[in-house]
Amino acid sequence: MADDTSLKKLAHLTRITPPPLVGSEDIVTELCAALFAGFRRYDQRVRARQYMDGLLRAEGRKSIANIAAAVGVPGDEQRLHHFVSSSPWAVNPVRKALAAFLEEDDLPSAWVALPVSIPKAGEHTVGVSRHFSPDSGQLVNGQRAYSMWYASERVVAPVSWRLNLHNAWLRDNRRRTEAEDPDELSAATPEDCVTGLLDDVRRWGNSTRLVMMDARGADEQRHLAGLFERESPVAVRISGQTLLTLGDQGRGGGHGEHLAPARTVLDPARRLRSVLRRKERHEPAGELPLATATAGVRLPASGEAERSARGRLGHLTLLGVWHDLRRPPAELWLTNIDQPSAVSLLRMTQLIHTVSSGWRTRGETIGLRDYEGRSFQGWHRHMTLGSCAYAMLALRSAGPANGSGLSA
Repeated sequence: MADDTSLKKLAHLTRITPPPLVGSEDIVTELCAALFAGFRRYDQRVRARQYMDGLLRAEGRKSIANIAAAVGVPGDEQRLHHFVSSSPWAVNPVRKALAAFLEEDDLPSAWVALPVSIPKAGEHTVGVSRHFSPDSGQLVNGQRAYSMWYASERVVAPVSWRLNLHNAWLRDNRRRTEAEDPDELSAATPEDCVTGLLDDVRRWGNSTRLVMMDARGADEQRHLAGLFERESPVAVRISGQTLLTLGDQGRGGGHGEHLAPARTVLDPARRLRSVLRRKERHEPAGELPLATATAGVRLPASGEAERSARGRLGHLTLLGVWHDLRRPPAELWLTNIDQPSAVSLLRMTQLIHTVSSGWRTRGETIGLRDYEGRSFQGWHRHMTLGSCAYAMLALRSAGPANGSGLSA
């Protein structure tokens, strides 16, 4: 069973209120020193800082031309293009350094895996395909990527990325060769993308830190089984159709157990008993759900191999969130954290909403959607330096380490 330390520490989390903007060149200097310590050459460190500053200063789309115009001198556009597209430096050491720097924050935190869609007008940018966008809720032409974010009460920032390549891209060896596609940073399925991101943060930092994500979508049931087999704390948002096992799980052979869709598991009568008293808490009605409820469940085991693995999957907790008691729960969350309270788990789920909001707002401002090149390495370097710029802005906004609020 996973440790619930991270959850208990975050039990005090209430509203997400960004603090006033305060500048801190000290934190920026420390961040850049940590991020670029692995660069062998001085000019690489200069270009990396120049690119980050350009992402923060350039007006409009963050093309290399606009970045160079915002921070450089004549000739810098070509030098920056070479630095991002073909200079010999790897992204993983920079991502690892960014994750380690953020983990020094002493506030409770979690990793949040977020699928993102990056619309593109043409077909030549690396990894472009026709796919369903979780942002717009419709089919779009563009890149489909998965990101891993560090999220604490004080600061939120992306640290690692995977590009989800469609089958036509994976089968086109010429295209992949031209794009310099490293296999370890691409994947054909969302599950493989998320697995790669989980492996990244488990190698780089605290292996007991809670991981959160929205697991709704195609092959959800299979994806959940893979996530909860890991020896680490996980909390995922699921759909109402997800099948769960109920009943007396202490009996052998499955006696007393039955399957049910997640939306029907939580007894409606329990909703009334969990209605939050807003007047006593002095909370505005729009900032809290009307009711929450929890129940102990398991994932179903369909085959002999899965039944033998049931012990690894263990007992799970289902959380339901209602904004209207006449309707099914607005959100359903599944976690392997040991006996979490509904209130503390509910407050934890705010992190994933803050990350999503940050992607749509600050991610747009930083230019995380703006890379137009055909180089796979170039896309990952742009996203890595964009993540560093995002973290730099978030840390500036967050103020001192003992500040409060959650800055996206």
